[in-house]
Amino acid sequence: MNGEQTELKTLKEEYLMAARKLSRVKSEAKRRELKEHVDDLKINLGWTLLDHAEYEQGLALFESLSWRDYGETKFNGISRALVEMKHYGEARKILEKGLKEFPESCALWTCLGNLNERLGDHFESLICYEAAIRCDSEKDPGTLLNKALALMGLGSHTDAVSIIDHLIDEYPEEPLYPAERGNCALETGYAREALQYYQKAMAVYTESSDVHTGVCIYAGLCSAYIELGMKREAIMTALEGIKRFPDGYSVLYYNAGAAFMGMGWRKEALEILKKGAEKFPNDDELKEFLKEVEDDMDDPDKGDNPPILGLILFIALMHKKWRKK
Repeated sequence: MNGEQTELKTLKEEYLMAARKLSRVKSEAKRRELKEHVDDLKINLGWTLLDHAEYEQGLALFESLSWRDYGETKFNGISRALVEMKHYGEARKILEKGLKEFPESCALWTCLGNLNERLGDHFESLICYEAAIRCDSEKDPGTLLNKALALMGLGSHTDAVSIIDHLIDEYPEEPLYPAERGNCALETGYAREALQYYQKAMAVYTESSDVHTGVCIYAGLCSAYIELGMKREAIMTALEGIKRFPDGYSVLYYNAGAAFMGMGWRKEALEILKKGAEKFPNDDELKEFLKEVEDDMDDPDKGDNPPILGLILFIALMHKKWRKK
């Protein structure tokens, strides 16, 4: 069991224990105090469940919160769960209702931006992220990063780079920002520059860093190596990423398959893609790539130009994971 799974298990146990204790308390004052603690655990557990793709359980916890005491958080949690479950129409209705009640909510503007980004509307997402920045009294760097990613979606890479470079200067120990700078360089065709930024991100990545960031670094390194024709380095990086984050994202398996195909190792590509498809049965892009490799093996005269769709695709796959929750 990895660290994130251990954290989720611990949170579940702590929440259930506190809830059972609350059901036995008689004193009204003690009940109020303990209920506040239970609600705090419920919110923490709800976000963690959503981070682990246990969307229905997370949704149920947020729905059980009091509108009076936790209205903004409840709107945010429910809408994020609905977005992740692809119930986009319902999510938009909840967010619009929430923003009428909490028009200065950075979290709700961010979630609406995430929804628009998920639907491919980068312009509307940019408007939402700019509203989130205006409402962000804590000046969280994640709100700036969201704006940079929306700008990248619009093709405004120069403006995006300006923001990301600022974040790198302000937070030199945070590996996510050089990783995103690498994404921007790779997306604009500067693979060698991208490689340098991914290597910089890897240099400051630690065990306590976000798992999503680690996956982004490994996926980006692999893609940069493939672009530069460094096929063996791509394979080694892809396999190391899978070993380190076996339940991370399907992009790691995707890039490993692409790297193996680049070497002409179709059997190995097929094996790793099948493993990925088993772990991520709902990933359509991965299944499509697997089918192409299977077809390629059935037609040995097809040539040695592999269907390496993962060179840039990982950027789109990863960006939807980075939005500040």
